[in-house]
Amino acid sequence: MSSPAPVSPPLKALPPPFEPKPAYLRCAPRSRPISSRRLVLCFDGTGNTFGTGGITNLPVLFSLASEDPAKQLLYYQVGIGQRISTHESPLAPAKVFERITATVDEAIGFSLGQHICGGYRFLMEHWTPGDEIFLFGFSRGAYTARALAGMLQQVGLLPAGNHDTIPLAFSIFKRKAGTELVPGRETLAEGFKRTFSRDVDVRFVGVFDTVASVGAVIPRTLPFAFGASYIRTFRHALALDEARARYYPQPWISEDALANEPEDSLPTDVKEVWFSGAHSNVGGGEFAYDGGRTPALAHLSLRWMLREAVEAGFEVDPERVAVSPLFAPFVERARRALDARERDEVLEEFLKRAKANNQELDELMAAVVFLAARPSPEATAAALSPRANHVSFRLEKRPPDERKRRGWKGRVADWWDRVQTRAMTAFWWLLELSPTVKVFWDIEGNSRKWSIRSNNGRGRKLPPTPSFHFSVRERLSAVGAAAFGPGNNANYPEGERYEIKARFAKGKGIEDVVFVE
Repeated sequence: MSSPAPVSPPLKALPPPFEPKPAYLRCAPRSRPISSRRLVLCFDGTGNTFGTGGITNLPVLFSLASEDPAKQLLYYQVGIGQRISTHESPLAPAKVFERITATVDEAIGFSLGQHICGGYRFLMEHWTPGDEIFLFGFSRGAYTARALAGMLQQVGLLPAGNHDTIPLAFSIFKRKAGTELVPGRETLAEGFKRTFSRDVDVRFVGVFDTVASVGAVIPRTLPFAFGASYIRTFRHALALDEARARYYPQPWISEDALANEPEDSLPTDVKEVWFSGAHSNVGGGEFAYDGGRTPALAHLSLRWMLREAVEAGFEVDPERVAVSPLFAPFVERARRALDARERDEVLEEFLKRAKANNQELDELMAAVVFLAARPSPEATAAALSPRANHVSFRLEKRPPDERKRRGWKGRVADWWDRVQTRAMTAFWWLLELSPTVKVFWDIEGNSRKWSIRSNNGRGRKLPPTPSFHFSVRERLSAVGAAAFGPGNNANYPEGERYEIKARFAKGKGIEDVVFVE
């Protein structure tokens, strides 16, 4: 009689975080109710903050958001190159040192981690299951917002109070995405996320002209800053007329972003639209801020972005929107549109989608935002407003009558402003003529291809079938220098016709453009 086969001892369960398929997950489920609180984070552009002269679209958008804590919590962060500190030294040497530090920060972006972790800390302290995350940014602040979304995807969101663990989470996020904790079973980021964090996704990311890396001289990049798949809705306003190599744009990388995404996840809803103007014409802050009373190219991208955000569930403050120069002209038109016997079908569809994401939607305010983003006399005025060209020494002076009203002091100030602007243009040309390192990245922050060449003031390269905002067509159709309005002592003179600075892909032209609202 044969002896029974030996029985293998039971396999010991691996202790956390090494079990391959744990029965219990600390991470919260990703599904969430439709009516929920929104956490809104705004990251300003390089060197930008409130009160620095040119106000970008970020403080304006922040000011229009609802402050009802039961519906929405708001967070604003100054741009890279602006010091985040509660202490300001009265001593001149200390102020000089702070200015030098800020300049170096703009060049190499050493405070990038501080900016990302600042937003992460806000979410850690305030997020609860069911809350929705809205991220907005401009320039390198746009990069910061996208990197924060990538960090949330990689390492999750720590429970409230874990301030001392944030540096560890960020250091793991910075590492190569495939770094393994248990070979063949689990990556370091997966193990950290499962052990310590809550699983969250990002409802909406709205960015103005994202730069490809942080650091004007020494590029810095992070994994998943280009297309985190946990983003449900992604909106990107891009500048057609920016030509500086140090402001090379970073579009969404869709195919890589979804390569390793779970099968049950929804693809990201992506829209990238090109607007007339240079970098700060699209993100705001190019010219002196006057409360939004003078038509500006930045108004077009802001109205478009706010409409897209409201459709996704973003809550605006009715009183502030109603008195804003950017939206006040549309309040009465919105009332008439809602009271009409036969409503606009496009407006009705928009309200239906917006209400699906916000059951407490204020229909009047939603209609105001919707109409403000459509073709109108106000949109035409903004489409034909001044733009900048930082690689051109040509500047258009103010009209003669206005120069006369400003007196001799105003004329001297204008002359000095032109001297400073042209000196800055000369500086940009030094950078344009020097070899520029361009790195083409994949979704995990790994370089695909390197390019070292001088940019020589060349415009950006467009995708094969770009989406242009309808206002670009209006600007292209305008004839004669007078059509573009008076100069402001800092803008680029258009001449007889507006010419797009960006370059079409080989074999492509204006006939391949899709014009959108």
